[in-house]
Amino acid sequence: MTVKKKGFAIVLRIFLIIFGAALVFEGIIASTMRNFNLGILMPIVIGAPLVLLGIFYTPITRFFEASTFGKIIKWGFISTYALFALLFSFTTVLILKNAAMPKDKKADAVIVLGAAVRGSTPSVQLAFRLERALEYHRENPDAVIVVSGGQGHDEAYPEAEVMKKWLVARGIPEESIIEELQATSTEENFLFSKALIDKALGGTEHEIAFVTNRFHVFRSERIAKKLDIDAFGIAASEFKPTLLNDYLRECAAIVQYFLSGKL
Repeated sequence: MTVKKKGFAIVLRIFLIIFGAALVFEGIIASTMRNFNLGILMPIVIGAPLVLLGIFYTPITRFFEASTFGKIIKWGFISTYALFALLFSFTTVLILKNAAMPKDKKADAVIVLGAAVRGSTPSVQLAFRLERALEYHRENPDAVIVVSGGQGHDEAYPEAEVMKKWLVARGIPEESIIEELQATSTEENFLFSKALIDKALGGTEHEIAFVTNRFHVFRSERIAKKLDIDAFGIAASEFKPTLLNDYLRECAAIVQYFLSGKL
């Protein structure tokens, strides 16, 4: 191996170890802030092989070059990471491009999509959604607010109940809020909430908005459209310490929904 190649190998090993370890560490730290989910696991799964490759670079690269099977493993490894990088970049662009609220649109009803609660307290992500709904209510006080979310197996109260109490405590009149207490998915958020909106407002033609965190707006809009519900998104803030995890999880969800025909 030439001096130039040795230098490149050293730099590459250092990069792989540092980058991979940073991903693993990020996933571990994020697991202390949020319930364990795919977004928490993904940085660890992506980072750990990079750390191992960096540490055992010489024997692994020798194995890669020793046989046809090794070469297949090598290019399969490279292709997997390259494909994921492209998918992650593409879905992130879609998310960011579609997160802006349409101008000059005034909703008759606003659906606040549910998220986890801790006892009688909204999780950080849900609190951001509620804050944005409160802000929108101040801009458009005539809009009906539907808080949508059932009770998870690890939740003491239905999400909608916690959400309504949070909003009422901050000045929104109870009569302006409709509770949807059954939904366990984004699809059900829209279906069950739309039925309540139609009943409350009469008819079926209404300007509907929904509030969710920015990373979730793109997929939510596509889900609504798939259900023949015309709704536009209002993006709430994101929890910065777990931003990577949320976008990784959303990337996987978008791909899965696309492949299963849900988008």
